[in-house]
Amino acid sequence: MPALDRYIALALIKGWLLVGIIILSIFGLLQFVQELEHVGGHYKAVDAAFYVLRTLPQLALDLAPVTGLLGTLTGLANLSRHSELIAMRASGLSPARLFRSVLMPATLMAASLLWSAEYIAPVLQQQAEEQRSLIRSGRSSLSHGKGLWSNAGLRFFNVRKLEHGRIPTDIDYFEFTPQGKLVMYAHAERADLDHSREWSLINVHKKTWNDRIETEFIEELDMGPFWKKSELPLLSLSTSAMSVSDLYFYARHLKATNQRSERIDLAFWQRIMLPLSLLTMVAMAVPIGATNTTQRTSSLAMRLALGAIAGILLYLGSQILQTSGLAMGATPWLLAFIPVAIVTTIAILLFRRMV
Repeated sequence: MPALDRYIALALIKGWLLVGIIILSIFGLLQFVQELEHVGGHYKAVDAAFYVLRTLPQLALDLAPVTGLLGTLTGLANLSRHSELIAMRASGLSPARLFRSVLMPATLMAASLLWSAEYIAPVLQQQAEEQRSLIRSGRSSLSHGKGLWSNAGLRFFNVRKLEHGRIPTDIDYFEFTPQGKLVMYAHAERADLDHSREWSLINVHKKTWNDRIETEFIEELDMGPFWKKSELPLLSLSTSAMSVSDLYFYARHLKATNQRSERIDLAFWQRIMLPLSLLTMVAMAVPIGATNTTQRTSSLAMRLALGAIAGILLYLGSQILQTSGLAMGATPWLLAFIPVAIVTTIAILLFRRMV
């Protein structure tokens, strides 16, 4: 990487870090204050603090496009304030060359966001939500590696895993006599849940002990009563606690079981479009941050204010569009793509004026 590209990249990274720290501090503090309203009983202030800390990576992902916009404006405005952009333009730095220098580190940042959206942020978000749910309830016996146990009289039920954070899988069911003798055992591949306490166990291997052992395979077996969705802590996880692959496979599961999947589909496409959203926001910031480079007073504040207004309006507009569009039955991938297309169009128009 040429020295000029490294210098611009360093200025941008400083801007992204500065803006990111400020935004996360503000939103993290607001979230902590909100969590304090639920403190009581088993749930202490320190638990609320740990919950907020674990959710910060996911919050950083959600705010990454706005951070990219404001951070780019900050980095370019600082270069402009010290007349460095003027010197670069005077030495022959074209707008297209500036765009390339800015988009190189932005592309690396976008790739890191996609990696974090799969392996880092959802894992920490899931841990945070699970732990908060367990502490608040004070009644769950969930522990890592043992699953969730429940018993009703002489019947015992164990969910070993929750695939994609929502689908009960690897399920064991035991039934005993009053003398402690095992009379029935069943293992199910997974369970489909509705809003009642009855579960539909799928692909069940069942063994019954009478005078002899009887074994049978049942494709679908309705059993219960067990937990409702609201009573099983892990099933209340938000889509933020699901990785990109989890969202994809969970949407496929919902479609295969004839359930509505539009909300999960939209969350999946929003996560896929996140790197593009970041890149388009950064691209839009370049013409704003690199114009009027001869102004050295209040330029930084003006550009940040303009960028903040643009970022807030675009964020709110995309949320309204996607929520209303989903309610009207619009295609999820199209709802996720439209905001990216709008920002891309604005960036192209601004770039043409810059040239």
